[in-house]
Amino acid sequence: MGSLLRVRYTRTYPRLAVDLPVWILLSEAPLHKRATSLGGGGMFLAVTTPLEIGTEVVIRFRPAKHLPVIPVKAKVLYQIPEQGTAVEFTEIQPEHRQALVRLILYRRLHARKVPRARMVTQVICPELLTLAYSRDVSVGGMFIETRQPLPVGTRLNLRFHIEDDAPIVAAEAVVAYEVVGLGMGIRFWWISLEDR
Repeated sequence: MGSLLRVRYTRTYPRLAVDLPVWILLSEAPLHKRATSLGGGGMFLAVTTPLEIGTEVVIRFRPAKHLPVIPVKAKVLYQIPEQGTAVEFTEIQPEHRQALVRLILYRRLHARKVPRARMVTQVICPELLTLAYSRDVSVGGMFIETRQPLPVGTRLNLRFHIEDDAPIVAAEAVVAYEVVGLGMGIRFWWISLEDR
């Protein structure tokens, strides 16, 4: 019964729906399965065989053709009957995690319902203690590059230029997700109609 328990987990990294082959190394023979969701901190595996919560596994996968095979150690967080098993990465090389996060952000950027426009601009935000920049923006939000991202749910007051000679855009926003060491995705919750 314990392996069927599902607990709500807070994610630190963005996730992406995938259909990705994975090799799971247990104490027995390796399993060749598929991942249906991938994030910088874990994945959801189409493994319906019950695995106890806390079970440790080694997983190997290649997230994209241009990336190498990534080996990780992971532990089982929860299982959804007849759907699969969620695992959290417990050991992953920092450069592999960064490659995963960049891939996920790139794919999410190109799959948005509201497309983002490329734009490099400085973002003034009193809640941040360092300079921040954005490389893209949409009517719904932006990704702010900063080495000190704020926690998910933090409310922000932003000011930035769309063009050098245009008026300053002011917006109130909330941190939607953070990517450790890279920045944070923010969602506008108030912006004037004219600025939008």
